[in-house]
Amino acid sequence: MTTRRALLAGAAGAAGAAGLGLTSLPRAAAAPVGGVGRPGAGAADWERLPDLPPNRTDWAEEIPVGEAYWRQLGLAGPVAGAHGDHLIVAGGANFPEPGRTAGRDPVLGKVYWNDAFVLHRSGGAYTWLDLSLTLPDAVGYAACLSTPRGVLVIGGEGFRGGPNGAARAAVEKFADVYLLRFDPVAEALVREDLPSLPRPLSYGAAAMVGTTAYVAEGASFYALDLADPDTGWRTLPTWPGGPRTVAVAASDGRRFHMISGRHQQSDGSWTLHTDAYSFDPGDGSWSRLADLPRCVMAGVGIGDRRGITVYAGDGDAERWDLIQEHTAAGNVDVVSWLQDHHTGFDTDVLRYDLRTGRWSAVDRFPGSAQVTTPAVEWDGDLVIASGEVRPGVRTPAIWRVRR
Repeated sequence: MTTRRALLAGAAGAAGAAGLGLTSLPRAAAAPVGGVGRPGAGAADWERLPDLPPNRTDWAEEIPVGEAYWRQLGLAGPVAGAHGDHLIVAGGANFPEPGRTAGRDPVLGKVYWNDAFVLHRSGGAYTWLDLSLTLPDAVGYAACLSTPRGVLVIGGEGFRGGPNGAARAAVEKFADVYLLRFDPVAEALVREDLPSLPRPLSYGAAAMVGTTAYVAEGASFYALDLADPDTGWRTLPTWPGGPRTVAVAASDGRRFHMISGRHQQSDGSWTLHTDAYSFDPGDGSWSRLADLPRCVMAGVGIGDRRGITVYAGDGDAERWDLIQEHTAAGNVDVVSWLQDHHTGFDTDVLRYDLRTGRWSAVDRFPGSAQVTTPAVEWDGDLVIASGEVRPGVRTPAIWRVRR
């Protein structure tokens, strides 16, 4: 297959928030997790990078884009990744109508965006570039990986051609796969199309082992060798556990690890998984890791040769079941109450030691825990860009975790 390169919109414009400075925070205190070891002295250094600029595309009268009070709400499921000295954050979804949260009958429903933002790093300074950039489609909940060739974007869901709301049109799942990078000379995003997935998917869990990208979602497991992408995606044997979505994936450089996730049963009930599995590309086999102390669905994971670290995740099964029960029953006021009084996601950071086969709490998120956002590896460090802090509630905060 011949790849296609396409320049996306890139011209000087009113991005807002350009030139924001860097805020450094002290090392976060760690807290224990029931059933696992207490944190040690190895907690990471966290830096808060400049907040994500506000969305700028004024496409619906229900959204106050351009008003003096308009701010970035944050984005769940953004396209996010690093390439060279640039962090790309694009697309994603939120609920931007004033007075209309996820549970209060918004006119537009969940809104999917196609705005794109680029954070430039120069030494120790970080600045959002003052450019009006867009993706050709509004996309959220794609699996994203930072590679030497650009940000690999795998699947996702949203709307072709630009932003729209889920209450106005049917959300489409995508099988698109492409590399996205910023060209500083042209001041534009460059998209390089790769072979499509065997099927459309969103909320996939992806990680790189060598030059190969792996993605797991539902009951499917696929692989694409970026050194020879024209061979297309391979369908591989799945893990011994059941199907799942919003799982967490990480690589230790030799193996692909899939952790937690959730699955809806045929009767409408949900299974929140605490199991974890490891795939060895050498012999194509799966092995089971120790179970987690709690579900970490929608969390952020990153690995190294010694183990896997998982940030945040939603492990409150009782609260999750209540929200799903009353959503299914149409009890909008109860769902809104549960969401308005949601205390946030788990702030503990869990670490799996590959040598001992044990999970332990090693750190704690310094602010509200952020979920449903890709793990961005930037020169060995982890970047957690925007995401969700409560059901329906996003944050523009961006953290760099020094590893």
